[in-house]
Amino acid sequence: MAYQALYRRLRPQRFDDVIGQEHIIRTLKNQIEKDRINHAYLFCGTRGTGKTTTAKIFARAINCTGEGEKPCNECSVCKEALKGTNLNIIEIDAASNNSVDNIRDIVEEVKYPPTEGRYKVYIIDEVHMLTTSAFNALLKTLEEPPAHVVFILATTDPQKMPVTVLSRCQRFDFHRIGHKDMVKVLTEYMENEKADVDVSALEYIAEISDGAMRDALSVLDQCLSFYYDRRITEKEVREITGATDRGVFFDITSAMNFNDSGKCMEIIDDIVIKGRDIQQFVQDMILHLRNLLLAVSVNKESKALDYSQDYIEKLREQGNSIGYDYLLILISNFSELANQMKYSPNPRILLEVCCIKGCNPVTGQDYGSVVKRMADIERVIEKGGVPSSTVANVPVQAQEEEPEKEVVITKAIPEDIKEVISTWKKFVSSLNTGIVKAMLGSVIPAFIDGDIMYLVCPTNGHLVVLTKHIDEIVESITKFYSKEFNIKLILEKNYNTMHSEVYGARDNTVKVLTKESFAVFGDNVNFID
Repeated sequence: MAYQALYRRLRPQRFDDVIGQEHIIRTLKNQIEKDRINHAYLFCGTRGTGKTTTAKIFARAINCTGEGEKPCNECSVCKEALKGTNLNIIEIDAASNNSVDNIRDIVEEVKYPPTEGRYKVYIIDEVHMLTTSAFNALLKTLEEPPAHVVFILATTDPQKMPVTVLSRCQRFDFHRIGHKDMVKVLTEYMENEKADVDVSALEYIAEISDGAMRDALSVLDQCLSFYYDRRITEKEVREITGATDRGVFFDITSAMNFNDSGKCMEIIDDIVIKGRDIQQFVQDMILHLRNLLLAVSVNKESKALDYSQDYIEKLREQGNSIGYDYLLILISNFSELANQMKYSPNPRILLEVCCIKGCNPVTGQDYGSVVKRMADIERVIEKGGVPSSTVANVPVQAQEEEPEKEVVITKAIPEDIKEVISTWKKFVSSLNTGIVKAMLGSVIPAFIDGDIMYLVCPTNGHLVVLTKHIDEIVESITKFYSKEFNIKLILEKNYNTMHSEVYGARDNTVKVLTKESFAVFGDNVNFID
């Protein structure tokens, strides 16, 4: 006997074998039991969720002549239907039979009663592919069909169907199959097939199949054919599908968070060398960032993250180290990148630029708004400045110029920063539990000048989050130390670069930099007021 694909061999043959569609199966079984068969059904849902399979089971069930549970799969009607030779169950692919002539043939055929069984069933797959004329030809028959005819329309895109057709059908929406349900079923299938497959491999197959059982079985069938003589692990599945290892997404996200553009370039170069599709990598990266965002946004009991527990814990760990606000920036950047790549002859360059942009985020406003503001300022200057408003003539009194404050550059740590450093942990402990407290616990008050305190942030995530909450931080520090501080944030990498320019290589001792130091090296430093 010729080899049959795994998804065909394991296709459910009874209602109870259909996975993840209990809400539909229960309704159909009740209709059969109460003999309340509708004349037209519309099965909607994404690929591989069981629309056509359920339609075939239902067609056999309403024509089954056996006793007990229907379909029995033992009577002559069921056996012929399983072989595909039953003349009363007609399957039509609307993608290739979409003309008005094809539908007119159906309209002529429905006049004749079934040769065996109660109903003549027409299963029209991908019905949204029919032409407008074909839909119009089908309308009258759908509205008033003969008593012996049942139409089952299946589609992945019901929005493309005319409303007049939708209103004449009883609609059922098929859900994507859940991650846990799919892994459970795949495990049972592999035990029955006596195949040696890791659970991690099945979990990854369930993840990439996006709720489509047919896709999952197709990938599994391919893996079994290629690695028939050994145990199949997640690594083998990734090699077969050409997917990027999940750890790469954690690595490149961490590199952007720690402002390590060199590491990002190494990862991108490795992806290109291995022949991975860059556009697919970007889509997977957006999914990874989305998962990180959900990991820090939803509680542990939520079912929004339908993955293995180990993977969810890794997501939470990285998500908490990055922060909600920085994740939003990265998602926005990569979503924009995905659109740009559609029209780019060299997507690698766009990906590299996006990663460098992620290593150096502009918080509070994007680059476009900065450029626009600069252009507006230039136009005002070209016109001679901002026009002054009319004011009353008031005598102007000369004011004495204050002598310029002399700033002394010193390596000694002032007493006020000594106090801040020595009591910083105590200050952080005094804060209410929350994201600000968690982030400030990793921040170092590395240098101070007058009433300005500079806080060194270890990652971009810290920089973005603390910038958003800067007013709250200033208020808390002022209240705790009974002194007003102006806070400026700087990345640790940039602080180290600036520190080495002024004092040489950085050691474990905290040094003091003054405003004059920033004036000299300000162009090379990325700190935010």
